[in-house]
Amino acid sequence: MNDFLSEVIGGIVGGNHVEGSGSDALGQVTVRYGNIAGARANFIGVVHPANAEELSAVVRKARERNLALLTLYNSSDVGAGLRGDGDCLVLDLSRMNRILDVNSKYAFARIEPGVSFAQLARHLGQSNLPLMIDAERDPDASVVGSIFSKGIGFTPYADHALVQCGAEFVLRDGQLLRTGMGAMPESRTWQLYKFSLGPFSDGLAIQSPDLIPTQAGIWLMGKPPMTQAFAFDLKDDDALAQALELLRPLKLNNTLAGTISVTHKSFDAARASITSARGEWRLYGALYGIPAVVALLEPMLAAGLGAISGCRRLAPDALRSDPVWIEQLALMEGAVGSTPPRFKDSGGDTAARLTFVAPIEADAGKSMLRTARSVLKSHNLPLLTELLLSGRSLFQVLHLPYGRRDAASFRMAASCARQLITEMGGAGIGLASESVELSRLAVEALGESPLRQLQARALSATV
Repeated sequence: MNDFLSEVIGGIVGGNHVEGSGSDALGQVTVRYGNIAGARANFIGVVHPANAEELSAVVRKARERNLALLTLYNSSDVGAGLRGDGDCLVLDLSRMNRILDVNSKYAFARIEPGVSFAQLARHLGQSNLPLMIDAERDPDASVVGSIFSKGIGFTPYADHALVQCGAEFVLRDGQLLRTGMGAMPESRTWQLYKFSLGPFSDGLAIQSPDLIPTQAGIWLMGKPPMTQAFAFDLKDDDALAQALELLRPLKLNNTLAGTISVTHKSFDAARASITSARGEWRLYGALYGIPAVVALLEPMLAAGLGAISGCRRLAPDALRSDPVWIEQLALMEGAVGSTPPRFKDSGGDTAARLTFVAPIEADAGKSMLRTARSVLKSHNLPLLTELLLSGRSLFQVLHLPYGRRDAASFRMAASCARQLITEMGGAGIGLASESVELSRLAVEALGESPLRQLQARALSATV
């Protein structure tokens, strides 16, 4: 196998860009991704292709050897995906980090998978372009990885899969495929029109390890004339439930175009020091538009939320030194957060993630929280959660801490995840996405359902 890595794979990418047994890179990957529920991967080497052609050739050779593939977009876990079992070649796409095109006239970018939110934000700032990004909490996360793992941000462009437009993929057999109008010769609308003649194929790549993106287009939001952020303290779950009911019509009619984030005090305390007295929840959002419209809407919103018992408006000046507010404000204004989410003193050095989805309504929110609290308590895990009102849906992001080198703690997190998926499903609450550690577990939890059968057929299909 070492000859295969050094001679065959090294011959494609260069000897300096493939690392095998005994290397620090392979050791780090083994520790970082050794815990994937239901997987039996034996990592044999890490390869760092520089472009689509090298990646295509590597995938073709890996298939000839019947190797599993773990795809990593960059230094972040976002978007990582594992296909197959047994001997596994790790594809690290961090060298594929070119910003290929930024079009200010039509407000889009075309980027390679290694590009992070922070890198794209720096590029826009240095070029003094009137465009803003929509980032996840992790500034180092791959933009493309976020797109194809159903990432959610905080501005009106929060649905990253929705604002993706046109892509190029490496298929399982190593072929390169361009989707949308990129498949048309001399097309000028690859990043402008999501579709082309016939079926829409980009969706096949979402949460799939089979199609590996080499580049993708993403729409960027023009900087609005005004962004007015707001924050409210919510005493308890009852106040939160009333707020959900008030906010639903404002989300449906797009008065509140951006994501509304509601963070639990344990989620905030585990990421940053909390110095002020506060309720169970903090609600953050922003109004976007021309000043006259913002000035009209802001007092109406404040009056509506302010009428809820246990809901208190927070003045921005009072939050000036609050690290949680500083990060949230940056994200809502189209910048990036300061650091990846890390949960100190929470029982591990990393965390798996599940995102559930339900309607924006009081009963659904209470059901989500009741189920989460019960299951987490039974596994002795903390409630590290954030609620996101994005589009027409209420998302609950749950972080399950574990130790990378602690197999018992990972088994506990995986057991908790399995029970969460089952009980949330029983309450009519769907699983929207999961981090790579739980990806196979999530599919297994579907049982013998038609969706599980479809997943199995997709995984076994020859592209």
